[in-house]
Parts: sequence; C-alpha cells; structure tokens
Amino acid sequence: MNSDSLIIFFTCIIATLLSSMSGGGANIINMPIFLALGVPFRLAVTMMLVNSAFWVLPASHNYLKDKKINWSFLLIFSAIGLIGAYLGVIFVTQIEQRTFEIAFGGIILCLVLFTYFNKGLGLTERQVFSRLRRMIAYPFALFLGFYETIFGAGNGIIFTILTFYTRGFDFIDALGHYYAIAFPWAVFSAYLLIKQGYFDVRLMAVAVIGSLVGAVIGSRYARYKGNHFIKTLFIIVGGILGLKLLLGF
Repeated sequence: MNSDSLIIFFTCIIATLLSSMSGGGANIINMPIFLALGVPFRLAVTMMLVNSAFWVLPASHNYLKDKKINWSFLLIFSAIGLIGAYLGVIFVTQIEQRTFEIAFGGIILCLVLFTYFNKGLGLTERQVFSRLRRMIAYPFALFLGFYETIFGAGNGIIFTILTFYTRGFDFIDALGHYYAIAFPWAVFSAYLLIKQGYFDVRLMAVAVIGSLVGAVIGSRYARYKGNHFIKTLFIIVGGILGLKLLLGF
C-alpha cells in the first residue's frame, strides 16, 4: 500500500467515524483530501458514493438493533429520493461546487443553532398523530436524494431535525433510518457514475475498507453512549462542518 492509499484509508476511517456518530457528513473531510491527492472531482464523488454504499447499512443496523423500524416510511422516502439522486447524477457534471458549499454551509449552521437552542430536540421518541405532519416529510426526499449525490455533507443533520418534527424520531432512530434510506441512493448514483467511466478499483477498495472500520466503531459507540452524546457531537461536528462550507477554510 503506497502513501496515497494509506492517507485515503486513514482519512476514511476518521471521516466515517465522526459522520456515523453525528450525521455530519464524511464527505466534508474526504473530498478535500481526495482532491489534494490529485483525484479528479467526479472520481472523488464516485468514491464517496461507493463508500456510502458499503458503510451506511452496518451503521444503520447498529442504531436500529432492537428498535422498531418504520418500514413504510423508510421504503417510500427512499424511493422518492431516488428521483432526486438521478437528477443529482445529471447535475454533478455541471456543478459549481463552491456555490453549493456556501449555501449549504449557511443552512447547516442555522440547523445547528436551532438544535442547540431546542434543548429537548431528538433526546426522546414521541408520537406524532397528525397525518399532515407525517406526510410533510416526503417532499424533502427529492431534495435529500439530490444533495446526497452531489455532496451529501449534513444530510443526516437535516433528516434528523425533519423526522423529529414529522415522525417523532430521536437521534438514534433518525440516524438509523437515514443510513438505511441513503443506501439505495448511494448504490444507484455510484452505478450511474461508474457506468460513465468514473472509477478506480484500487482507490475505491482502500476507501471502502477504511469507511467500514470507522462506521462500525462510530455507530456502535454512539448507540452505546445515547442521544445526549449524539446531540452534543451533532452540534460540534455540524458547527465545524457549516463553518468549513461557508468560509471555505
């Protein structure tokens, strides 16, 4: 394993370790490192999607083990999001990356501040009886599927807040469901980009192994520590993520 592969391996461990515990997004760490190593932008996007296709299901399993899974919501939300993922693949070849970083950096910072000042958000499960509120979640699937393909950083944060108010999920439920929902988006988008020739088997294999190690450790530890720990990390990682996107440092 050469030096570039070692850097990718350990970067992916750290990125998915933090992302699997907070929903903050591994891509914010992976993307600049991949690009600095000379990986072309579209190949870097494909690598991150392939990573997700492997690590999100183990992370989801660790969060949802012994929990009640809302299968109908999971399947419908994921299916709608596939449309957004398809549009994201089309768009990724024309993206002006910095524009999206500024926009989503501001959005994520607002969500982090909202989470910080709402002390009870995501700490316990609750019942949501309003059918209208439950249905409101589904249109967001298009946006989340689209953004997951392009960059994805912070999608877990957005989904957590969305499902707390529309489904009554706590942090553990939200991250568990989100990682399961994101699996078909990642597989579908990666397939479309690989089909266009954006792949490198050696680099992808190294990145996937690192991502799996980080995700399994991170999700198990976060589930063990509970919602208060996840919320604290959510705010810290989300705050850093938002500033990084907004300011570009």
